[in-house]
Amino acid sequence: MDARTALTAPSASNKYRIPRARRDAVPRPALLAHTLERAADARLVLVQAPAGFGKTTLLVQLAAALAAAPGAQVVWVSLDAEDNDANRLFAALIGALAALELPWAVPPATVLAQLKDASPAARTALGLLIDALGGRPNARIALVLDDLHHVTDAAALQLLDTLIARAPPELCLFIGSRVAPPLSLARWRAGGELVELGFEDLQFDLVAAQALCRLRGLQAPSEEALQAALARTHGWVAGLHLLLGSARPGAGSLPALTGPAAHRHLFDYFAQEVLAELPPSLQPFVLYVSVLPELSPTLCQAVTGRGDARAVLDDLFERQLFLSALDDTVPVLRFHDLFRDFLRSELERREPGRAAALHALAAAAETRAERAVPHWLAAGRWSEALAALRQMADRLLAVGGTHRLERWLEQLPPDWRELQADAALLRGLCAWSRWDWVLARDEFQRSHDAFARQDRQRDRLVALGMLGACHNALGELERAEGVLADAADAQLPPALQVAFDSLQAWNGLARGDGAAVLAGLGAMADNAARAQEARYPNIVDMSYGHFTGLPGTRPLMERLRRLCRSEQPGGEVQVPALDAWLAFWHGEPGPARDALQDLLQRQRQLPGDIMLGIGALHLHSLHLAAQGQGSEALSVIAQVPDRMTAGFSQGWRRTYAHVQARIHWRSEDADGLAALLPDLARPRSAREWPVLDTGAALVQGQHALLRGELAAARALLERAVELQRGGRLPAFMGDARFALAVCRAGQGELDAAAAALDEVLREAVEEDGLGLLLEPPGRLKTLCQTLASRLRSPAAAQARLRRRLAAWQVEGAPAAAASVADAVPPDEPLSAREREVLALLAEGQSNKLIARALDLSLHTVKRHVANILTKLALDSRTQAAAYWHRR
Repeated sequence: MDARTALTAPSASNKYRIPRARRDAVPRPALLAHTLERAADARLVLVQAPAGFGKTTLLVQLAAALAAAPGAQVVWVSLDAEDNDANRLFAALIGALAALELPWAVPPATVLAQLKDASPAARTALGLLIDALGGRPNARIALVLDDLHHVTDAAALQLLDTLIARAPPELCLFIGSRVAPPLSLARWRAGGELVELGFEDLQFDLVAAQALCRLRGLQAPSEEALQAALARTHGWVAGLHLLLGSARPGAGSLPALTGPAAHRHLFDYFAQEVLAELPPSLQPFVLYVSVLPELSPTLCQAVTGRGDARAVLDDLFERQLFLSALDDTVPVLRFHDLFRDFLRSELERREPGRAAALHALAAAAETRAERAVPHWLAAGRWSEALAALRQMADRLLAVGGTHRLERWLEQLPPDWRELQADAALLRGLCAWSRWDWVLARDEFQRSHDAFARQDRQRDRLVALGMLGACHNALGELERAEGVLADAADAQLPPALQVAFDSLQAWNGLARGDGAAVLAGLGAMADNAARAQEARYPNIVDMSYGHFTGLPGTRPLMERLRRLCRSEQPGGEVQVPALDAWLAFWHGEPGPARDALQDLLQRQRQLPGDIMLGIGALHLHSLHLAAQGQGSEALSVIAQVPDRMTAGFSQGWRRTYAHVQARIHWRSEDADGLAALLPDLARPRSAREWPVLDTGAALVQGQHALLRGELAAARALLERAVELQRGGRLPAFMGDARFALAVCRAGQGELDAAAAALDEVLREAVEEDGLGLLLEPPGRLKTLCQTLASRLRSPAAAQARLRRRLAAWQVEGAPAAAASVADAVPPDEPLSAREREVLALLAEGQSNKLIARALDLSLHTVKRHVANILTKLALDSRTQAAAYWHRR
């Protein structure tokens, strides 16, 4: 399974199990019926009360009632302190939803990789989750998030707020929390979309207290005694359990429990009436296992050393010892938070420092690194914690878990952490994921040198591969070549070799070395075939147009594309950019346009994916240019710099400025080219690639040619051709040989012009490429007609090429071009029907009035409103109306 799907595959995790109802859980039929009736039209049911009021019990009862309804599906997530960031919260949520097999438009792990903050990009990506939830109109999904009070991260809560605000009508969230979460409760309350249950709803009355006594097998106390207990506990369920569970005479001597805030009295009572009543053989067991968030037989045996841990857990559950059952069969239990807090405090009082050793035992027994890390950290076992982080880092980063990884790293002692090679490697990977190549390079260099001193060869090579990628991205090409030389003699396994194959290809591209590009791509395909786990991110990184169109690359890029396909569930790596680039450069206009539409849709859905967004805008601009839409193409490519991070922009900004120059050249816009020349003709910086030297000569020669300065143009273009032979430009930047052919023909040197054009035509025929689409069509037609008798390229091949180019020109006729622009406008993602709904919404009409006006069902209108908010990355109808009025 690919790393990007591993974290969100269906899991047996107990986080997703609905806790088993306690045998002494008091039925609350009236409360359940009233809540379910109100929940039918709600987007959120909030059960908010202090600890011990029975929130989880009520949610379990609600879940059971909901699951019994036809077409209903219930999903449960038990939250804990480890879920306290946006990415981790939604990893838990998406993991729970995996059991529903929702109709995802893209793999859920791809969505999760974008859900790491509350940025507009993350909120837009959230639309893919919302679409998946609404993909079954006849279903009713109840999503239960228990113990939300563990989540205090602002970004996580903002993103959850967005999910609830845009929730499709098929979804209702049920939240249990000790405190009121900072969500848009007032708005939903005013709209009648919020059901709130507080401690006053959960308080026990006399009837419930009598039922509790019966369920616990107690002799029914008098009504007067029960009323006194209710008065002393204020109907607090946990307090009643404590009082009614007392085996000691003289209830009047009990602490005066005045509510859940009286923790000191409560802890005293736990000590006197609960722990002390356990057999001496069970007391250490209960104290030791309190370090565990979940009590499974395996972990309890590891912590206590008792081989009868399963039987002990059964015994404890039979004693109704403030436990909830997460799994009936294993069993897996969980202490009530209040009782767990008491046990941990008591453990520290009785055996100071023992908890650290118990955490270490738990960590060693954990089979999942992400569950082991908190234990290792609590144990102060820094080396083991760091080793676990290394084990899970690639998987975590692939789904956007950068913040979580950094948070764990920050918990390591700073002085110790700074000396660790593994910590430097992980910090480098986090920096790389944010396109901070300078910091990443420095961290990879530190880790590489330390691994070398420690003779950790495999780890050294991992750091070396990443270091080489940083050097290449920063224009430090000689250092990148030194990395390749260092790795050349190592006998690497395929999974490790792929990174160096990728580096060879990218380094060859930077230097214009076509042979190195082909060698790197070929070796990469061979090794990726042997090591499927290396496909992501290596192949994905090759898919954004830089290699497409270069001589000899097509079969290799198509092979890489085939490697990303898989008939196994979860085995496919999605590379929509590679599909679209291959379709444009080597395909027919219809399929190429469809592939572009898919890419643009993906870019809208995942705006936080920097390279996907840049690649989509880049290719969109070339499509428009090829169809004669020069102004529109320029407006699209002009959006690219705004998407670049600071580190990315340092080395790559002028590459995309050359795309603007290519569009001006195709449109024969000399003034447009002239405006770019001061930037493109200046000497390249140390962080830019040598191919920009070729590009500088090319655009200067094209500008001179457009101005009719043929002598100057020829000198510049001949230099560009010479540079191109030793430093081939990425195909999208241009081909100096065509412009030189135009120049020579203009000077009357027809044989020399034909020789230059023959090279271009031969390559286009052999590669089945359409780079000529981006040359000025009028000059191309005139040149071919003028040189027809002198060209050596086979006439049949020339005719086929002309037909393919003509097909694009037909597709690019004004009506067709307008349809493409209408289909994928850069600023309007809404469908025609959604625009109609939005127009009425902006007039202040309710969903019912909109349904009547458009002859739609109320459910369909709600679905359209949810889609509108998702596509526009808005949070409310008010914001949507404001968007419409600003148009």
